[in-house]
Amino acid sequence: MRIGTMASARVSAMAAPRRRRGRRGRAVEMVFVYLVLALACAIVLYPLLWVIACSFRVSSGLISSSLIPAKPTLANYRRILTDPNVNFLRWFFNTIKVSALSSLGALAVTAPAAYAFSRMRFAGRRHVLICLMISQMFPSFMAIVALYTLLGWVGLIDSHLGLILLYAGGATPFSIWLLKGYFDSVPRSMEESAMIDGATKFQAFTKVLLPLARPILYVVGLINFIGPYAEYILAQSVITSGSRWTVAMGMRSLTMSSQFATDWPVFSATSVLTAIPIVIVFLSAEKYIVSGLTQGAVK
Repeated sequence: MRIGTMASARVSAMAAPRRRRGRRGRAVEMVFVYLVLALACAIVLYPLLWVIACSFRVSSGLISSSLIPAKPTLANYRRILTDPNVNFLRWFFNTIKVSALSSLGALAVTAPAAYAFSRMRFAGRRHVLICLMISQMFPSFMAIVALYTLLGWVGLIDSHLGLILLYAGGATPFSIWLLKGYFDSVPRSMEESAMIDGATKFQAFTKVLLPLARPILYVVGLINFIGPYAEYILAQSVITSGSRWTVAMGMRSLTMSSQFATDWPVFSATSVLTAIPIVIVFLSAEKYIVSGLTQGAVK
């Protein structure tokens, strides 16, 4: 009995330093994790706070000794909304129009296509999917000359319709893959049960599968809305009339409005107002976005 007690005491004495080292190791690990998180938050939040603060400044400079403006003012926001030379409301309406129609158009094309790739077996299916995947590796502006020529043939240069077709077409490969991954996770038995009850394949798709796929539809719709919302290169190449400018084109014009310096407070105020709708949409659809991305990743 005495020998056993001595052995257990010896084991406990040897384990105590090991436990202390383990606690110190975990403490160092947590400190490192928090430092990394703090650095990441600073990298993300500091530029955002600087732009917001700059939008309330009076001076036209971007650099300031203090993050908080000495004399905050709403003059920059008033100028954006009232100055006829800064046609922000027109730019904003054009951007919402192009982004929303591009998103809806992409969904209307890619949802049936993704359903076909997910549920049907036909010749060339695998090769088409591979081609769609490869096409995602190249940015759309690589084909900007060909796209411009194509729009010129059909008379859609300097039109929102031409820009919408470019955005919706460019979003097709990624959207099909994302929707297909989600459709693959939905059991076929649900559609088969509907067809046993007399539903057609189209009705099973629209009445059964699409309601279940609402989360991923939100995700694809939001992604295809945000892309055109902030895009500049294609819009600058297609749109020439000032009345058809998007926000990105209008903000670019603000950087060239002065011969000597850019009015950065006005530019920053425009950026803040432009970002508000995206933030509202993202926060309102957050739960759908999370569930859609997680379930869409299951193949």
